[in-house]
Amino acid sequence: MKHRMKDIIATKDFILMEGAVIEILRRSGKVSFHPDLINTPMIYDTEGSKALSSIFKAYIDIAQKKDLPFVMCTPTWRANKANVHKSGIRESVNRDAVAFMKKLRDTAGDFSEKILIGGTVGPKNDCYTPSVGLSAKEAEEFHAWQLLELQKGGVDFIIAETIPNIQEALGLARAAAKLEIDYIISFVISRNGKILDGTDLGDAMELIDKHVNKLPLGYAINCAHPTFLCADKQPKQIFERLIAFLGNASSLDHCDLENSDALQVDNVTDWGDGMLRLNREFGIKILGGCCGTDQRHLEYLTMN
Repeated sequence: MKHRMKDIIATKDFILMEGAVIEILRRSGKVSFHPDLINTPMIYDTEGSKALSSIFKAYIDIAQKKDLPFVMCTPTWRANKANVHKSGIRESVNRDAVAFMKKLRDTAGDFSEKILIGGTVGPKNDCYTPSVGLSAKEAEEFHAWQLLELQKGGVDFIIAETIPNIQEALGLARAAAKLEIDYIISFVISRNGKILDGTDLGDAMELIDKHVNKLPLGYAINCAHPTFLCADKQPKQIFERLIAFLGNASSLDHCDLENSDALQVDNVTDWGDGMLRLNREFGIKILGGCCGTDQRHLEYLTMN
């Protein structure tokens, strides 16, 4: 069966997406991360694959109980060509990660028809430092290999996550637009509702939409608290293209979260109400969690 993200977005008002994965693994103290590929090589390791499977299966169960469409993404955020070749890990790692996620989906039985798999791509450099982001030309060349690998693996769509600057986002979009697969561009934003490089969301969406041969399915925000969007102050037209929000559990700034030894989590109810408002009042269809979130956060989204 072909899982089509475009059709799900067109026909559903609410789609559940995964919560945190890397953060939960890091805080567990039970697994080790690769210095470059982070959690990607865990798909080959017995304990690592069990840990990954446990997190995703818990999220799948939450969606299944409410019979909601569910989106989960490959653990390939840092599996770009440069890191893969540097690591010595097999070159098929992106395709293998897709196969890993497909096996997880199959464990859901009939509900697997409602589960979509996104192929995750991240920025080349630090996602919180826009000044080290790639130019559009550099990004188009740099990310092309990984995008193609994910398409070959059979993901349902591509999602470029935590992009901090508009030029790298544009290059990623151009590379994805050349493939025979749908894609979403997801930005990191500051608490003023702008991309980390200072670009207005509306301007960023307009620029990319005007300079790609195939439009993204839409745009997303991840790794930001729902209050950061400043939704009431945004131009209404951005919500025609903003389709997903993966919210951090804490309203602290990114630098404070990065430097914190303890897990930072605000009240789940406040977080959930803020997230659900984005869906009900602004039409953002896909909601999920990012840093600091877990099963409790996704359960709240499905119970209210």
